[in-house]
Amino acid sequence: MLVQWQNEKHSLGIEVIDSQHKELFILINKLNSLIEKKDYDLEHKQREAASIIKNLYNYSSYHFLSEEELFAQHGYPEADSHRNKHDKFREIIKNYLEDIRTTPNLSLEYLQDFLVEWIIEHIQQDDHAYAYYFTEHGIKPEIQISDKGKQRNNILRLWEQKKLSLEILEIDEQHREIVRILQQTNDLQYVSEKRKLIFVPIIIRKLFYYAQFHFAYEEEFLAKNQYSSIDEQIERHKTFVADINKFYEEYQSGLSLLTDKIIFFLRDWIVEHILKEDKKYKEELLL
Repeated sequence: MLVQWQNEKHSLGIEVIDSQHKELFILINKLNSLIEKKDYDLEHKQREAASIIKNLYNYSSYHFLSEEELFAQHGYPEADSHRNKHDKFREIIKNYLEDIRTTPNLSLEYLQDFLVEWIIEHIQQDDHAYAYYFTEHGIKPEIQISDKGKQRNNILRLWEQKKLSLEILEIDEQHREIVRILQQTNDLQYVSEKRKLIFVPIIIRKLFYYAQFHFAYEEEFLAKNQYSSIDEQIERHKTFVADINKFYEEYQSGLSLLTDKIIFFLRDWIVEHILKEDKKYKEELLL
């Protein structure tokens, strides 16, 4: 069952959220395309399905945190109820991912039907409810922590100054999103301790889930193109995700100055990784 984006039904008029919803549609349709393939053996099909479902779990987690960040910024009164629906969805996807790894002949059609019904209903009812609330209260929501922070140090300029583009459209857009999250992390330096308590965990978790989504996409691209150093690239990705998870655990333990520590780590890692490691595969595969 394909799910088709229709602006008049699905658009919230919030560009960043509409873009994320479209990506969820793409992932759901990717699962549908796999279901319709008749020439795959069962083992291969289940392995590929597990990969798609894991990507869906990571990206939906990142998307839900983006929405919840908007709720926290603008005081949406139904935030807790909305968050509970996100948590239930993620629990279902996580359980299905565990099942597909252990259960032969698990029905993908049931999951596909659930995904289509859930995403359509959630957008048209729950998400339109918060979009209506923002409109009624004259709020133009943006995912941005601090104007002051943005003015002091525009991390987004790294993209132009360091010439980080690989000229691979989807990967470049994903890299830009990671740099946008780095901008948010930078902005946390200039907010109150109260706002840090709210937003530091959200932003670290956003990066944790988005990085896994991006790395999975990149690794699939490298595998298809038979990149000679793919194993080393995968190990670097695993180390990065582990480091981000460690930052989250440290923050939860109450360690101070974590914001600065994350910013310096991310800035140096992102620039070095794209300029050195990612440009290696560009040179090998795209010349």
